[in-house]
Amino acid sequence: MPQAVDSYGRPVQSLRIQVNTVCNFGCFFCHMEGTGVHSETMTPDEIERIVMTAKRWGVNKVKFTGGEPTLRPDILEIIRRTRKHISGNISMTTNGIMLKRMSRELREAGLDRVNISLHSIDRERFQFITGTDSIDQVMDGIRAAKEAGFDPIKINFVVLKGVNEDQIPLMIDLSAREKFILQLIEFETTREMENSEEFQKYHVKLDPIEDRVRKISMSVEFNELHRRPRYHVPGESGEAIVEFVKPMRNAEFCNNCTRLRVTSTGFLKPCLMRGDNYDNILSHIRRNESDGKLDDVFLNSVKKREPYWKKEDEIEDSGQVFWVSEG
Repeated sequence: MPQAVDSYGRPVQSLRIQVNTVCNFGCFFCHMEGTGVHSETMTPDEIERIVMTAKRWGVNKVKFTGGEPTLRPDILEIIRRTRKHISGNISMTTNGIMLKRMSRELREAGLDRVNISLHSIDRERFQFITGTDSIDQVMDGIRAAKEAGFDPIKINFVVLKGVNEDQIPLMIDLSAREKFILQLIEFETTREMENSEEFQKYHVKLDPIEDRVRKISMSVEFNELHRRPRYHVPGESGEAIVEFVKPMRNAEFCNNCTRLRVTSTGFLKPCLMRGDNYDNILSHIRRNESDGKLDDVFLNSVKKREPYWKKEDEIEDSGQVFWVSEG
């Protein structure tokens, strides 16, 4: 099977498919895969055709995102159709609200694992972030996912200055108790928005936090995607696993990107941070064009991939430490 590789030598091994843009949460920092909110979506058949195209060029991992993917009434069909072609990992990013009801069905349809958003374990701050009072439902969803056999389960925790960074020790302990991987995620934005009021107010640089975790960890490994460090940390409740996702001005992060995105409107999107280099593959599918034409569109999009952050963009760490340990 041929492998699609961009001009920087980076193979495209995974597809990140946005199945909708609607969500029952209102997280103010959500990047929505770099797209706007609208009602347009692709059919399961159209999504399957894109998956088949990517598969011909070496892609064998798929992640479904939104919006909130579980709000699509045909999400099980989408997963089943994808599983027919993908033998590797199929995963989903979700807010967890529907997992108590849907976990077993999602697993049976062919989903391997889930990333669940839990950006605070304090009820009031959870409500501030999401606009909902649903922390109990999310916790129930995490446990239902575990019972259904999803492995690993990852918890997405976007670190926000003045909002939740003081909860990191508690989240690490929860990771050990509930046996999930905690992903500490840097609040990110584009070059143009780095000086915006919102970014300056909430952005936390994760390097000082990672330094503290590194010092207490037993071992470290690296996720192939973005070469993200993952630490094994001892605690009173057992071992916690903590992964750091640090995209801002991080050349190594971009140099190890192996994914291509698909918007809910059927555009191939080479980079989350750019909106000027899409390829409309859905228009060719709806004209019932050949596999060869779809291959051309796919490879053209791969050719447009380039690292958003480069070495010259990196800046010195300020040395500030925002994680204040309790006691």
